[in-house]
Amino acid sequence: MDTLTCFYFSGTGNTRYIVRYLADRLSEKYDCALYDICSVRNAEEKIASSTLILLAFPTYGSSPPIPMRNFVQKYGGLFRGKRFLIVETQYFYSGDGAASLGRAVQKHGGEIVGAEMFNMPNNLADCKMFPIKNGEEIAPVLERAKKRADKFAAQICRRGRAHKRGFSPLSHGVGYFTQRKYFRKGEKEKRRALKVDASRCVGCGLCAKSCPAENLLLQNKRAKPLGKCVLCYRCVNLCPKQAITLVGSAPPEKQYKGPFIDEKP
Repeated sequence: MDTLTCFYFSGTGNTRYIVRYLADRLSEKYDCALYDICSVRNAEEKIASSTLILLAFPTYGSSPPIPMRNFVQKYGGLFRGKRFLIVETQYFYSGDGAASLGRAVQKHGGEIVGAEMFNMPNNLADCKMFPIKNGEEIAPVLERAKKRADKFAAQICRRGRAHKRGFSPLSHGVGYFTQRKYFRKGEKEKRRALKVDASRCVGCGLCAKSCPAENLLLQNKRAKPLGKCVLCYRCVNLCPKQAITLVGSAPPEKQYKGPFIDEKP
């Protein structure tokens, strides 16, 4: 059986949910293995032995997150001649969120044989403009995402490739001029924007243990940001005292629990 290796980055569980679902649907044709890029070991061997590679991530401002961009840069030399699927999760519409990483893969000699974008529940817990929903409230969103995943997986199982959403010139223009151009300009500032309310923080250390970028340090029994946030919103939603903010100025009134409500991200 051919091998499908899935490398993913997921802040609060949305992308991991889709990757698991897709892997289950693709298991009839492929021997599937899933790896979080923040903890994967021997990635070189896994890439070399793969028939098909899936890269999955959430987009921020029509841009792949820094960990996924770094992953492609680090291992891109092994991509030549390999076939790739690109999977991207988003709240609204990113334009060319999937293609923005796909182009980097292509520069390294990889072939994109399918790309899809999935709308998922909002996790911006400190941004009052977008409501946070959990449990049964997010069920309709997840069902729509699964239906899209079913179609995508069926194409791959049937002919080894699928449509490539977001790769058109129009999508590229929308993604770049309405989001990525401005997001990338202020990305360094955003990485330093994470704030911890010292009056709320109790020094439990959950944020530091969970951060995929090791951006939080316990100092004098309080969490301290180090200025290298990757904007995944994991700590904002996990903090038991709701002491952490990123975009918003006030602590979140409600946190996103993710599609895996009883599991860690």
